[in-house]
This record gives sequence, C-alpha cells and structure tokens, in this order.
Amino acid sequence: MVRRSAAVALGEAADRAAVPALVNVLADRDAGVRREAAKALGFIKDGLATERLIGALSDSDANVRFYAAYALGEIKDARASDELLRALRDAEWNVRNQAAWSLREIGGSSATVGVIAALRDAATDGAIVGWLLKHGDVAEAVTRLTAALKGADASTRERVVRVLGHMGPPAVGALVASLGDSDIVVRKAAIDGLGAIGERKVAGELRAFAAREKDPALRHAAETVADRVAPKPLPASHWSFDGAEPGKDVTGKGSDGKITGCQPSEGRVGRALEFGGKGCIELGKPAALPTANQPITVMAWIKARGPDGVVVARGGAFCGYSLYIKDGVPKFGMRRTADDDAAVIVAGPVPVVGDWVHLAGVIAEDHLELYVNGRLAGARKTAGPLPGNCGQGMEIGFDVSNSAVEICDHFDGAIDEVKVFQEALAAEAIAREAGF
Repeated sequence: MVRRSAAVALGEAADRAAVPALVNVLADRDAGVRREAAKALGFIKDGLATERLIGALSDSDANVRFYAAYALGEIKDARASDELLRALRDAEWNVRNQAAWSLREIGGSSATVGVIAALRDAATDGAIVGWLLKHGDVAEAVTRLTAALKGADASTRERVVRVLGHMGPPAVGALVASLGDSDIVVRKAAIDGLGAIGERKVAGELRAFAAREKDPALRHAAETVADRVAPKPLPASHWSFDGAEPGKDVTGKGSDGKITGCQPSEGRVGRALEFGGKGCIELGKPAALPTANQPITVMAWIKARGPDGVVVARGGAFCGYSLYIKDGVPKFGMRRTADDDAAVIVAGPVPVVGDWVHLAGVIAEDHLELYVNGRLAGARKTAGPLPGNCGQGMEIGFDVSNSAVEICDHFDGAIDEVKVFQEALAAEAIAREAGF
C-alpha cells in the first residue's frame, strides 16, 4: 500500500525526475503498484518510459496493460505502435479499446496500414479497428481497406467488409461491390454494412441484389435493409378492383368510387374492370387527394382495345391533369390554370394498344414525367405543380366534364391497380411498383 500510494503521489506531482523510479516499479511483484506506476507515467508523459511501458503491454494483469496502453497514448511515441497493434487482439475489451485510443493519438499512415494488416488475424477486434480508422483519414482508410480485400481469404474479407461498415458514406462503393463476393458470409457483412451507413441511395442496389441472390435469408436481409433506408412509398389512394366492392379505395382513406357500366374481368394483378361504351368510375373530389402545390404520381395497368381513352383524369380545362392514350400512344398532361395557353403534355414513343402496359404520370416540382412499363418515356418542364385544388372531380376510364388536355373519351379495355401518390416518385420506385 505504501508503494502504491507513493506511485500515485509521484503521478500527481508530474515531475520527470520520478520517471526512473516509476519505470523500475513496473516490475514490482504487486499488480496494484505496477498499475499505479503505469498510470503515473501517463500523467508525466516522458518518452524515457516508452520501452518499459511497451513491455508492460504483456503484463499478466489486465489493469496494468490498460494503463500501459493509456500512458503510451499520452506520450505519443511512434515506437509503441507495433505493440499497441498487437494489443488490439488482447483478451480484455478495455485493453483493446485503450490501445485503439492510443494508436489514434500517435497517428500516422503507418498506424493505418498496421491496423488494416492486423485484420488478417481473427483475434483482432474489428469493431474497435473500425472506430480507430473512422477517427483518422477515412478516405485513406477506405482505399487501403478496399485494397486489402484483393487476394484475401474469405474470413479476412468478412472482417475487412465489417470494418468498412464503420467508415460511413465513403465506403458505400466498396460495400456494394462486396455484394458480389463469392462467399455468402462476406455478402451478408456487406448488407449489414450498407444498413449501418443507412444511405437511401443504396436501396436500389440492395433490391437488385435481392432479385439475383439465391440464398433466401440473404434476399430477406437485403430487402429488409432496403425498406428501412428507403421505405416504400405508400399510395394515398389505391383502387385494386378486387373483392366484393371493386370501387373501394383499399387504403381505407375513403376515396371510394361510383362504378357505372363496368364489368369485372381477369386483371394484371388479381381482378380488373372492363371499360367501354359509357363505363367509368366517378370519384368526386377525394379529400385524401388535394392537388394544390402538391407533387403527384398517378399510375395504372391498362390493356387497351381502342386507340383513344382516358385512364385517370382529375379536374378540367381550368386546372387538372390526365393520364390517357390518344391514337394508341400513352400520354400524360397537365393544365395549371385557365390562363395557360396550352396544356403541357408528355407522350410515349410507341403505341400501347393490345397488351398489358403499366403507365405512370408524375407531377414534380418543375416538370412532368411519363413512365411506360417502369421506364421513363418522356419529360417536360413546367412552371410548377397545380397551384390550386381542382374545381372538377376525378374519374377513372372517362373525363366527365371538359378536359385539362386533349380528350375526354371513354377508355375501351381493361384497367387495373390504379394508384395515386402524394409525392413525385423516383424512377426506381415506379419500376418497383410496376414489378420491373
């Protein structure tokens, strides 16, 4: 106890004259004395103690090893780097953690190289390595980690990929590339890493991976992460035309329609409705679908028999939009106000009569888009979304009053899965909704 107390007092005094005596008692038979001596040397911060503190990293007592690592970090002597790297494999977490802190304090590219090389050993604490590298030059670390993947065995690749997951957005490219690794464990580590980073833009890569991955557990993991980082948009209204009430809005938000002259038929998904002659669905002015200054996406599956017809229309000549076909060609148009000289219309490149086709029209902040079978078919600049709520109602399969665009014609054919989103969906989301 006297020797411990003496070591504590010398540390508090922080006088370099005490360094030789404290270095000598790093070999004391009592672990508590060795511990207090290492701690005191950390307070004094004299490089004369470096070599003996390096030796103390192998002490039989975990607390002595901990304070030896601490003192080396305070002294910041690069000669300690190799032994501190070995301490990243220490059996005690607090020693590993303190060694990482000290390596960060010492700094330098050589430490980064050594830390990454240490990942070849399964005993190296990958999470602590990730913390250490993240508090240094991240760009350099990602470059070196990516290089370390080449030629490494699967076990090392997994550890490297898990460390990349700690590196944040700069590591996204390397993690996406690792989704193609031949080893299933490495691919799972890449999924976990992308999930930890949580960037919305990786959702498409994860969903594409899930589509080609053979292992069901990995597919589920990728889809789960994709849905978390980029939740699937939910429609504000959705008419599936299935069930006993085909005109019902299945979102439960009350945008139910009155069906006139339509008959159920086999659909693209479940059941559809056949339109022709006087058939249509009148929806009125759905409270769940305001249009004023509102980005909107409207979509549907269609199987047209005739060349002209409205798929979905909202509003009229003073203000509104319409998704329709004319001369067999799909179109999406909008008129913002009665003062507009003409509607803004986007047309598809080819006729779509005869087969099931997925159409989607998007009103974005400054442009319109038309998608055909999940692919962008055209876009036009606009002055903005509709500035007001449409005075006229909404219909499926017809435009009851006058048109915001070119036609009011009854649709001739089948319509299925009509959805309206109160946002401008991105291309990837539209393709997913269409099943492409």
